[in-house]
Amino acid sequence: MKDLNALESFVVAADTLNFSVAADRRNTVQSAISTHIRKLEAEIGCALFERGRGKPMSLTAEGEAFAVYARRILGLSDEAIRAVRGARTSRRVRLGTTVTLAMSVVTKALRAFAEVEPDVQIHIQCERSDALLALLDAGEIDVAFMMDQGRRAGREFVEATPLVWVGTDAFEINSTQDVPLVFLTDGRDLRAYAFEALDRVDRSGYLAHLSPHPIGVRAFVLAGLAMTVMPATAVAPPLSDLGEHLGLPPLTDVALSLYRDPKPSSDEVKTLSTILNEQLISR
Repeated sequence: MKDLNALESFVVAADTLNFSVAADRRNTVQSAISTHIRKLEAEIGCALFERGRGKPMSLTAEGEAFAVYARRILGLSDEAIRAVRGARTSRRVRLGTTVTLAMSVVTKALRAFAEVEPDVQIHIQCERSDALLALLDAGEIDVAFMMDQGRRAGREFVEATPLVWVGTDAFEINSTQDVPLVFLTDGRDLRAYAFEALDRVDRSGYLAHLSPHPIGVRAFVLAGLAMTVMPATAVAPPLSDLGEHLGLPPLTDVALSLYRDPKPSSDEVKTLSTILNEQLISR
């Protein structure tokens, strides 16, 4: 169907069964509505309305069937227009990061980025740190913000941050109790850091829970069933650093890094990289 204007006239006429009323609703004249209907009938090769003298106007069987498709076509047209208008811009940055960082550092960075680049869309993809570089190499993301994966082309910055003991304010244990801990199923490094720190002060801990996903780890912590270990910069309410409060030993530092494609990046990518670095330094 080539003429959406004629299609709109047909739908209004089908709803009202009155060309004069349809013309008023479309803010045009009755002859224009009649012309649109004749054009459609010629194009599809059959009558759409019964218009006998002395009889009320009605849709033919073909008109009834055509009205269903006409409404669908107009609905899709409106949907397409809304989608394009809603996008507002073709400028975008594809950010890859971890769930933990997305729920902490990245949140504030997004707010700051939106203030200087309000018309740029950000697409966020969350994966484990060791999977993000593969996405970057494959061209599926523009920026990878995560635990440092070592020196390589495109590493924009490296910032050290201490690991801390993380729980909720309601979590309590005394100095004689073993520390219940929860980690990712394959989070061996963080587990090692935690148990090494406890060993230094002759404190005992045990692996209370495991989860294959960071959200699962967070769920156990929020339930008050265990503590975990996270970079200090990634701790955001309702989680808290409880190490000093519970008399737990200090942990080692870890590094967070941002990697970009080594080829020249857009200004938007450079701006987001700078903001993420500033957020790390300020926390």
